[in-house]
Formats: sequence, C-alpha cells, structure tokens
Amino acid sequence: MKTQSDIASKLLQHYTLCEYCTGRILSKSVNKSSSKFLGKKLINKFGKTSNKKCYICKSIFDSLDFMLINILEKSSGFHFKTFHLGINLKPSFLERDDYIKSKFKIKGIENLKFSIAKELAKKISRKINVKRIMDDPDLFIEANFKEESCRLRARPLFVYGRYNKKIRNLTQKQEFCHSCNGIGCHNCEFKGMENIQSIEETISNFFIKKFDCKQVKINWIGGEDQSSLVMGNGRPFFANLLNPKKPNKILRKTFDLKVISLSELKKLTVQPKGSVSFKSEVSITVETKRQISLTQLKKLKILEKSIIKNLSRDKKNSQKRIYKIGYTKIGKTRFILDLFADGGIPIKSFIQNSDLTPNVSDLIQNSCKCIKFDFKNILV
Repeated sequence: MKTQSDIASKLLQHYTLCEYCTGRILSKSVNKSSSKFLGKKLINKFGKTSNKKCYICKSIFDSLDFMLINILEKSSGFHFKTFHLGINLKPSFLERDDYIKSKFKIKGIENLKFSIAKELAKKISRKINVKRIMDDPDLFIEANFKEESCRLRARPLFVYGRYNKKIRNLTQKQEFCHSCNGIGCHNCEFKGMENIQSIEETISNFFIKKFDCKQVKINWIGGEDQSSLVMGNGRPFFANLLNPKKPNKILRKTFDLKVISLSELKKLTVQPKGSVSFKSEVSITVETKRQISLTQLKKLKILEKSIIKNLSRDKKNSQKRIYKIGYTKIGKTRFILDLFADGGIPIKSFIQNSDLTPNVSDLIQNSCKCIKFDFKNILV
C-alpha cells in the first residue's frame, strides 16, 4: 500500500508542477489544506529543480497579476461592493488536471478552475476592498484565460415609475428602422431604430444618462394612441436597466423631461412577473356619420357595468368590464364619451363597428369614428 510520501514523491519526480497545483493536488494525500505554501514545502522535499512550466496549468497562476490589472481597469467605471468571478479555460488544462487525478487515484480535491478563481478573487478583494459572493452580486466578472481578456456585467437595476404625456403626436414605443428592420445600418446609425422621438426613447435616454447603463427595456402597463394625452396620475411602467455602472445613484421621485414628466420613481429589487391589471379613466371625442340626438346617446347607459367581449378568433377569451360611463353632446355629429373601465380595451375598435361587442356604433345605430382619446387617470 502506497504511503502519502510515496504518492507525493512519485508525482513530483515524474511531473513538473507549480506550487499552487502541487498544494492542491496533494493536499488530501498529506491531510493538509490546499495552499501555495504547502506546495512549496512539498516541492522542496520531494521534487526536483526544473525550468519547465507546470504540467497541469502551464504556470497560469503567474499571469494572475496581468488579468488583475485588466479587471481593475475595466471595473474602474463601475460602482460595486460585491462581485462573482467566473473562469474560462482551454479544455486542455482541465484534461491534464483530470489525467493526473485519475493516474494517481486522487479524489475529493479542488478543481483547477476553483483554485484559479479563489486566488484571483483574493487579489481583487485585497486591491479594491470588495467582497466575492455567489448569489446576486453587484458585478459579475468573467476572466477569459483563453483570450487573455475579461468581460464585466453589472446586476440589472429595476425601476418603477409613471409618466404624463404633455404633447400630442408622440409615439409610445420606438420603431424598428424601416431599412434594416432592427438589425442596424447606416440609415439608423446602427441603432436599429427609426430616428424619431418617442416616450420609450425619452425614458431610456434619461436612465442611460442617469445610471450609465447600456440599454433600457420597458414593460408598459397599457398604451395610448400617438395623438393621445396622458394626464392625472400618469401611466405606470417598469424599466429594466441593463449593465448599469452607477446603480447606487440617488433617484428623485419626479423629473420633468419636457415632452413627458416622470413621477413616483423608485428602485426595485426585482421586477414583478406577469401582466399587471389596471383600470383607466378615458375621455373620448366621437364623431358620428349622421346627426346624433340625446335620446340615442342615452342608449349608451346600458354599457355601465357591462362586459366587453372580443369576438375575433385570436382573442375569443378576452373580456373587459366597463364600470362607469358618461357622455356630453358637443355638436350635431359630435359627443364626448367618458369611460372608467378595465385597461386594455382597444378604444377605436370599441367606438366603431368591430369584433368588440357591444360597441358604440352598434348601440346607437350610427356609424361612429374616434377623433381622439385622452387618459385622465390610470389606477393599478
């Protein structure tokens, strides 16, 4: 039966290993914790002098300071207190590590990736006083030893807020470039988007500048027409800020961005999953094909507390409720319809002949057209 000394002696006589790999590979054989100090001690006792690189890691531990400098340079713009570290190695490193462990029947020790990550993480922590954690770190660092590079990714930042739309002819969402369909080309300056002002662009640019993030993805709670205003308490939204370098900057509750104003802004630890139900108070200006009378308008009262169904094939289970309704005649062929209803009712379809039932045109037996509609309040 081989003794602990026999294994160490045979291994180090036949293979050149660095102090790190020696301490790691033989730690269990000599009942010690893995360390560079242990490796040095064992090499001095059982090894032989050699100028060759480590058989397993090719002396990769000597390049950790170079990788450290790379990481420190790239992370200098990030505000973070915690980090997690991932290691990317050539498969040959791990194959040699497995070969040695198999040949000498060594089990239950740290693998090479773990050992490299442990040593590099120590250097990062000591240099800039940050802590390595496994779950939900401020910054994820991938050290790629294949390409001698590193990639950094900050934890996403989630923000809740509301916006009030002050002007008409302003779209909610950005549109893909008509030339490249979002891929990126010279016409759109490789952004993939049409160069038109939108609420999405205005909000995104604000957060990008504020938190120095790469991209903003917005989860809308309902939408409005390009010509609609959003008044009252504003439309709620959730924003996912990708790779924010300065997530700890203070966020005031309100901001005036000229074409829109933001309110109730606050940071969230997570973004709510699934759709958010809401109700809307909407003021709709309607034009009729023929002259309208108050007697006809009174028929609209039956809409109060009724269910609006969408009979189209793709939305056969879609049902929305109207809670309150009011109307005001403002001309021979015009009236204002005030609704308090579930969010998500397609307003224009609700006014004209459509797959929605009931709809206004059918009820008053007069072809109707939605001239404009504005949101007075949105309740979540």
